[in-house]
Amino acid sequence: MTNNISSTTSNDVANKPELVADNLQPLIKQQCTSDFAPLIAAYKKTQEPELLTLFPEAVAIIDHYLKLPTSLLLINSRHWQSAQKLLQQIMPEPSNSAYLLSYDKESLFGRISEAQNHTLSIQEGELIKRNDGVLTLNISPLLVDPSLWFSLKSLLQRGYLQASDLVNAEKIKIALPNLSSCFINTKIILVASRMQLEELIQIDPEYTQVSSLFCELPSQVHVSQSNINALINYCHKQCQELNIKPLDEQALLALFNHLSMQCQHQQQLLFSPEFIEQMLQYANLYTENNEVSDNDLLCYFDEIDKAQSLAKKYSEQSILEGQINLQLSGEKIGQINGLSVVELLGYPCEFGEIFRISASDMIGDGEIIDVERKVELAGNIHAKSTLIVQGYLNHFFSHIAAFPYSCNLVFEQSYQESDGDSASLAILIAVISCYSQSPVQQNVFVTGSLDQHGNVLPIGGINQKIESVTRLFELGLLSDPVKVLMPSANILNLTLNQATLALIETGKIVVYPIAHCHQAFPILLGKSFKQVITTINARIEETNKDEADDSDFNLLSRLKNALFS
Repeated sequence: MTNNISSTTSNDVANKPELVADNLQPLIKQQCTSDFAPLIAAYKKTQEPELLTLFPEAVAIIDHYLKLPTSLLLINSRHWQSAQKLLQQIMPEPSNSAYLLSYDKESLFGRISEAQNHTLSIQEGELIKRNDGVLTLNISPLLVDPSLWFSLKSLLQRGYLQASDLVNAEKIKIALPNLSSCFINTKIILVASRMQLEELIQIDPEYTQVSSLFCELPSQVHVSQSNINALINYCHKQCQELNIKPLDEQALLALFNHLSMQCQHQQQLLFSPEFIEQMLQYANLYTENNEVSDNDLLCYFDEIDKAQSLAKKYSEQSILEGQINLQLSGEKIGQINGLSVVELLGYPCEFGEIFRISASDMIGDGEIIDVERKVELAGNIHAKSTLIVQGYLNHFFSHIAAFPYSCNLVFEQSYQESDGDSASLAILIAVISCYSQSPVQQNVFVTGSLDQHGNVLPIGGINQKIESVTRLFELGLLSDPVKVLMPSANILNLTLNQATLALIETGKIVVYPIAHCHQAFPILLGKSFKQVITTINARIEETNKDEADDSDFNLLSRLKNALFS
């Protein structure tokens, strides 16, 4: 026999904040998107170069690098044009500088040729042409041809050019000239992403033998009035270069909302000169007077989204045809709707998808049997999250000598490898539903990671996950209001599309941000966490009682058989 719940466990549960659904406030529309209108309305044109405002830390490093004898600067940047435009704004004009996105050994070092009269001629490369100047290189050609990097590294170390560095030098039959007096003082700036720098380390672990400085250009900038002013200035200049009329406030609002959605952060904006230029050029196709409006930009966003939605359409078709089994109403024991993000290799977009998690209990020892992990369809992070859920749950039954149940956990209709911990909260609810035999509401969608104290942690792809619920409304599979449970720490990441915002505003999608797993139980199970634990303990007590009765009956039967045989 066991007590219903020990005093220690009772205190653990009682000390947690028990919030019923009525006290947990859902998000309003304004909390689910960015609002740049006040900042755009307060715009004031400034004379300072835009990128100097956006990247002050990088500006300081680059400015000092140009004044120091250091020969190499590494700029970590995802976008080539960001680095190029920043350098152009920093360096005085006219300056002896060049920007090479593509190059080879000949264009960099030059070529040596032998004429018929056995005279030698040297065709200068960019390193000689930009002597005492600045040469900015994209790192990609150096990674494609590592020998080119080692030649450049040797040149930077010795400080002068050798005839053997020149293309065609190995074919010259006469003595090569001595170029040791030809000192090269060209400053080299390499623009690379972190992955490319990691590749350079693999090629040459001792690349730091060349004296160098390092700075970073983030691909996103923080939202502030000064940064918004700089971005509006930049957009107006870009429009002027493209022969487009300056964007009005509504067009700027649409553009900034989209840049914010690319970052999935309400206080961050993507800054990619290539991306902004493409948006303006494409949106200009929808207007005849070179005056891009917010509707033109929205048409561009919609067309690009549709052009990249083939995989998403196949997923939706499977749901409509019943090939994907979802239950969107009623209640069910051990079954819950989770939210995931589908990412396809080589594909330019990602999208959210609904999936079903089911759990079934059996006599056992408290183990959560993760089928995905056992058949190697889940990664290490997924396995870690399942063990965290098991540890958190077992903590509340430490007063029981042998927990009598185990649980079989399945991600239904999962046919490819998946990873991540964003299903931790859903797994916990499904397992507890099984152990307590309490049905789960099927019109609720859940995402969130857990730590071993039950705190709900932020996850990635929150916008795509919530927008997957919107698509169920658009497909006609939902009409009644539904609920979404998400980590409260992800509120700042909400940059939802207009269709989802409209459903939130009308109450069709009710989004609850939660900070602790206990807050989810009243919504999903209609009970507090304490009530669920009490129910499980009562069920364990009944199971142990039945086992004891069976044991007593079996012992009595054996005694009778022994006495009367």
